[in-house]
Amino acid sequence: MKTFIIAELGINHDGSFDKCIKLIREAKKSGANSVKLQIIDPNSSYQKKTRSYKEFFSKTLTVEELFKLKKFTDEIKIDFFATIGDFVSLELIKKLFIKKIKISSGLITNIPLIEEVAKNKIELIISTGMAFKKEIKEALNVANKYLPKNKISLLKCTSLYPAPDHLHNIGQILIMKREFSVKIGYSDHSLNDLPVIAAVSLGAEIIEKHFTLNNKLLNADHKISYEPDKFRKMVESIRSIEVILGNSKIIYPSHEEIQLRKFRHRYLVTMDLVKKNEVFTYKNLGFKRLYNKSNKAIKAKFYKSFIGKKSKVNIDQDTIVTRKFLK
Repeated sequence: MKTFIIAELGINHDGSFDKCIKLIREAKKSGANSVKLQIIDPNSSYQKKTRSYKEFFSKTLTVEELFKLKKFTDEIKIDFFATIGDFVSLELIKKLFIKKIKISSGLITNIPLIEEVAKNKIELIISTGMAFKKEIKEALNVANKYLPKNKISLLKCTSLYPAPDHLHNIGQILIMKREFSVKIGYSDHSLNDLPVIAAVSLGAEIIEKHFTLNNKLLNADHKISYEPDKFRKMVESIRSIEVILGNSKIIYPSHEEIQLRKFRHRYLVTMDLVKKNEVFTYKNLGFKRLYNKSNKAIKAKFYKSFIGKKSKVNIDQDTIVTRKFLK
């Protein structure tokens, strides 16, 4: 299964419709499967003295612009959805006919909002930064009342911007896959893509990485975001990891390996001259890779069927041993 890769645009459009169009176009070129905005009503989500209120108030797109963005993403065939922060933005999402909603780590305890999203049968992706296991379960329990499990996903996340290597705890993905019977992904806030590669290697099915046109810009999430070229290289690495991981669910050699077995495995061969009526022992028998394997050669694992038995004929040194030599 291919990893679903989200280019998190957030508010990196800085309130500019034209910049948002360019971000979406570049994300598509960079290999993203989806682009995600943060659509939040500042008056419903933040007190006015908070930094978040000021940030979002100055970077809000109009309803008309959001409709145009939805149309544009449909035209270029890239998935489009959003993080919401409140009931006002939820109503807007419903009007846009967006098929999934992200619940940010800061909203995982906002049970009323999660419940309302689930009631509307909208697919949920929930980030788990800062959350205890109990809180994740509470959010899941509410979502599960209204949504099937294939419409709910959890993202492992460390809510630090940027998150240092020693606090990523990517290994928790394995625990989450075992504990929660929903799709598990990873939302990244690092300055490199090693955590992303590690997450995919551990089975993350969704990757979310912040995306910008210029990570030297101030405010929003520019500084922890990947520019198009780095994002494209990250996507290429993910796709390579998928090939390396394969998709087999059983332990089985490849077809190419099977063709090599007869040339690489070891078979019974005489180590010394074995005379007629001489007993086969651990000293005069050995296990070797053959120059030209006979179909009657005996695999090393069957050596005990020869030990203690006598040879019917004289056998030269370094001869493939077959059952015709048994007396």
